[in-house]
Amino acid sequence: MPLPPELFRSPEPRLWQDDRDLRRAVDWLKSYIGDDWERRRIAAFVRLHASAIGDNSGDEKGRFFDPTDMFGWYLFQAEAVLDHLWNSEPMYASRIVPVLREIGRSLPLLLDVPGLESRVRRLVGPERKQPNGGMFELLVAAAYRRRGAAVAFKEEPRGEKAHDLDVTLEGVTYAIECKRMETSEYGEAERMRMRHLWYPASDLMASLGRSVFGNVDFKVPLSDVPDRYLIDKARDWLDSSNPSLLWQDEMAVGVIGDLDLEPLQTALEDNEILAAGTLVIKLLTGRYRRHESHLQAIKFSVDGSPRYMSKCDQALILRWKCSAEASVNAKAKDVVAKLSQALDQLPKDRPGIIHVGLEAVEGDASEAARIERILKSLKRFDPRGKPLEFVYVHYFIPDSPPEAAFDFEERVDWQRITGTRKRPLQPETLITFP
Repeated sequence: MPLPPELFRSPEPRLWQDDRDLRRAVDWLKSYIGDDWERRRIAAFVRLHASAIGDNSGDEKGRFFDPTDMFGWYLFQAEAVLDHLWNSEPMYASRIVPVLREIGRSLPLLLDVPGLESRVRRLVGPERKQPNGGMFELLVAAAYRRRGAAVAFKEEPRGEKAHDLDVTLEGVTYAIECKRMETSEYGEAERMRMRHLWYPASDLMASLGRSVFGNVDFKVPLSDVPDRYLIDKARDWLDSSNPSLLWQDEMAVGVIGDLDLEPLQTALEDNEILAAGTLVIKLLTGRYRRHESHLQAIKFSVDGSPRYMSKCDQALILRWKCSAEASVNAKAKDVVAKLSQALDQLPKDRPGIIHVGLEAVEGDASEAARIERILKSLKRFDPRGKPLEFVYVHYFIPDSPPEAAFDFEERVDWQRITGTRKRPLQPETLITFP
């Protein structure tokens, strides 16, 4: 059964402002996909809305998207922000829209770059599962073009690894390698472990019709926490008949108690609210802080989209973190391995530059530890005889605050490794808009 075209079409008149840079990037990238875009867009729509009613297609991580077509999901989110905002998932939009907007803004500088077409065709096709690296290369190429450099995408010889870009600036030709790090595997394993620990307690309290708030800070790695730890705390609270239970032991500091639904229910009197959004977190917990971890289960009614609640009868929400030193250090993933891989791809006969990009979304403590480790690693990095002159590390910090669609920051650290030439990239940021 075909989906109504109105699901993907702006209302008349438009209720939000257009974004010309983002639209330029979306239209350009869709031109490389062609007729297959309609199928990929429908697949992204179906997966997003199926997840809203609990059908995650067997994905134990509960993702809103098909991980085999991450690029299709990204492009769907960007198109939704432009034309069908009701399909936007703000958390993911905050991660991809600023990147694509920057690509769109830089497109006049990129279109004459040799090798661009081949690079983009790989991005939208064979690399659709992991598109972050290709988009990062486009950002880096655009940054050097803004400096007035001649840039070319390097074709990798069959069966061999080569650097990504040739950049000629002020008479010097640099070999540039770009590495985009993904989010911490340890952090993802920790989130999976938390779901395992919380679900028995959540299921029990849901069956009793209780609305519950919990806040737990673990002192030990989550792998060391007994399976029944949180369900036992929940039973202790229920047996006490008190409004809440506070505890502190060798495992954690925590609180669990009754949750007041009144702020959320009052807000719902005037507006529908995205069920999996940060405004719900703020209304239920009284605050929102960037990149805090939550687990939630909400019983709600809808008037239209299954993603937007109109009434709420019950909610369970757990705010959690792990302050154990081993956990913080594990999530503070260093860049040394990526630098070593990048160095292997640089030639010996010309100056080299490495750009590393990563998302800083693992929480303030972990990110502070990671930045400290990165800076120490850069200072002692051994180029193994290669003329590697600079390393740039770009931290992308997306956010979806309750009172706005999304926010985005970029921080850059750099380190001279060899040579005496001035930095070729100043300013160092890849995202140019505020």
